[in-house]
Amino acid sequence: MSHPDRPDTSPPSRPAPSEEELRRLVAHLRHELRTSLTAVIGYSEDLLETLEGPEEIRAELKALRSAGAAVLSLVNERLGAESLRDLSALTLPRLVRDLGDACAEPASAIAPLCARLVAAAEGAGHYALIPTLCRIQAAGVMLNDLLAGYALDLLPHAPRIGGMPKAADPASEARLSEAPSAERGRILLVDDNSVTRDVLRQWLVRKGHDVEEANGGEPALELLRTREFDLVLLDLVMPDRSGIEVLDVLRAEGRLGRFPIIVLSALDEFDGVVSALERGADDYVTKPFHMVLLRARIRMALELRRHRERERAYQGMLAEIQGAR
Repeated sequence: MSHPDRPDTSPPSRPAPSEEELRRLVAHLRHELRTSLTAVIGYSEDLLETLEGPEEIRAELKALRSAGAAVLSLVNERLGAESLRDLSALTLPRLVRDLGDACAEPASAIAPLCARLVAAAEGAGHYALIPTLCRIQAAGVMLNDLLAGYALDLLPHAPRIGGMPKAADPASEARLSEAPSAERGRILLVDDNSVTRDVLRQWLVRKGHDVEEANGGEPALELLRTREFDLVLLDLVMPDRSGIEVLDVLRAEGRLGRFPIIVLSALDEFDGVVSALERGADDYVTKPFHMVLLRARIRMALELRRHRERERAYQGMLAEIQGAR
């Protein structure tokens, strides 16, 4: 009980977070988890696509991919729209702890699988696999650290994931790509997350594309003002300029429509995708990426680019003919 003559020195009570603040917190949680899972699933699929043997290594890679997919399924289920219908400051801590507990088993399988894969790669002489396996293992450690914190803390305080080491430049692999030259292009990859860029860059280069990277909206705009690209892969959520803002600037500068733009989005960013399409984006894909679907979307976008070039050339020819009359 406070004394009437004594000032109250107790710290002021913190106001309960608003619904919007809670939803931003959950969106941050999803983003960080999916970033790690993009590395685990994406790198695993990448290795499976390029590795022709031994079967022991392929089986372990499939198990690694399955572990990542199992965690992703739980994240999508536990943090989906239905689960967040009655979100409040009281229900969120339990939701977060339950998510950490549910994901613990498949997530904890990632590090041992990576350790066995590194040993198997060394034994089989597949030393080129080891740097990528180490990146998967690092992503698995980050994933487990996040989940462990979510299982213990009242609210998540997720560190940003970045600074992942890049693999050696696989430009020589482009010569071995099965994609015909008509399906290859100069692609600008725009994403503030180094893991996502690294996964996509390796895959795109192996498919025969020339890839330039930008780690945010502003550097992307600078590149687009000085370089020619056949396609832009544009992340929606970036700290300096969002994908929506990049589209608005391109429209204001009269550059929209010169190259197809595929928006990269998380599953829960549907409103952002709609806004991007309304502002001139040509297509979208969701993270983590389904590589077969992504390849089809890229192929269609490059064909769209060629169609636009043919149309401009035809219009120019008509203008010359009419001017000569």
